[in-house]
Amino acid sequence: MKAWLANIDRRFVYLLVGLGAALPLLVTFELPVRATPPVRAVYEAVEEIARKEGRGAVLISFDYDPGSEAELQPMARAILRHCFQRNLRVVGVSHWPGNTDLVEEAFVTAARDYGREQGRDYAFMGFKAGGGSLIIAMGQDFPGAFPQDVRGNDTRTMEAMRDIRSLRDFDYVIDLAAGTPGIETWIAYGQERYKFRMGGGCTAVVAPDQFPFLQAGQINGLIGGLVGAAEYEALIGRKDEALGGMRPQSVVHLVVILLIFLGNLFHFLTRREGGASL
Repeated sequence: MKAWLANIDRRFVYLLVGLGAALPLLVTFELPVRATPPVRAVYEAVEEIARKEGRGAVLISFDYDPGSEAELQPMARAILRHCFQRNLRVVGVSHWPGNTDLVEEAFVTAARDYGREQGRDYAFMGFKAGGGSLIIAMGQDFPGAFPQDVRGNDTRTMEAMRDIRSLRDFDYVIDLAAGTPGIETWIAYGQERYKFRMGGGCTAVVAPDQFPFLQAGQINGLIGGLVGAAEYEALIGRKDEALGGMRPQSVVHLVVILLIFLGNLFHFLTRREGGASL
């Protein structure tokens, strides 16, 4: 047994990892998901807006592309479903080119679940270049920065844009970012200047860089990676791709941890036997 472990074919390791990823896709089972405080803070901010009189408005900046779809698209759908579930208006913008189809798919999917309509309940402005200068323009005159939505409709006549003149008129701003322009850009050019309440969502690799903004109070909450999206799905009670994607990811992590443990255990036993033989 020890000789086999010492000379194990690496293809066996690849097979175990492959099975760990494939089997959870074929066999459905539930994993316990507990929302962390940063994710719950974004959820509670949306709930707080819904409890106010009148119909609140949330701005979401979709700052990612197809390369980050696996992590951020489930997050976008979960947040949109939560807003539509609570009858909030949603306005979407993007600083990243190439994600228009992704964002429209997220809006249409979430809106269909709750009978929401484009123009009345939500509006997507599409991509526009400018980064920080565009955020400043939105803060000064939002309809002026986006006189038309992505479909060419006049934004000034939309019910979803009623009483929206500046970034200050949004009850909450959420940036879903895979890089730059992203959360830091929104803080530097928007949140610090116009003092709106802001939350963030990002890929797992970017998340550690965003926690200083959370600790400084510049964002009130942060949804990090696929696990953060799964936590948000659990909070709204709607299982989708994030919770489903956590199954193979969690099983593969367990397989890797087990292999590391066995490797270290075998190494320790081998060294001990070698020392005893001396």
